[in-house]
Amino acid sequence: MSQNLKENNKQKHQFKESDYCVNCQQKKGCGVLDPTKKYCCACYRKVLEELEWEQLLVSSAQQVLNDYRQRIIKCQCLGSEKPRVKYISSDGNGWTVCERCERMIDSAGHHRVVKNRNNPKFWGLEVNERILCGKCLGKLVEQMPRRKKYLFKEYGKRGYWKG
Repeated sequence: MSQNLKENNKQKHQFKESDYCVNCQQKKGCGVLDPTKKYCCACYRKVLEELEWEQLLVSSAQQVLNDYRQRIIKCQCLGSEKPRVKYISSDGNGWTVCERCERMIDSAGHHRVVKNRNNPKFWGLEVNERILCGKCLGKLVEQMPRRKKYLFKEYGKRGYWKG
């Protein structure tokens, strides 16, 4: 009986892929551009722009796209943008790769959110990459605020940076 309870609890808290964008799996769709909430607004906008470029866009969708571009329509899915892992093993642990050196990074479990220590924004860095390994972050340590430099060194002493 306790085995069934554990399995049921594990399934209850598993990541539900249907909650996030089919294309990028990074954001929940708010439904402003895509009423089915299958895509987030950024990805759905790309789809609409491709149709527009091929001149296959109907006039009502063209009006919605123009309203979105002019920010008459505001979406809520852009505000909840968190870096998420790309791969999940069968036991629920996630992993991803560094966006600079492509080193494998172990990450958060079934929630698919990348740990703060691999998020450049956590370290006060303004870079294009969303996920970096410790070695790549170490190269950017001079750009970090003073407190974050100290914390970065503490993380190194604790053994968070491998290899």
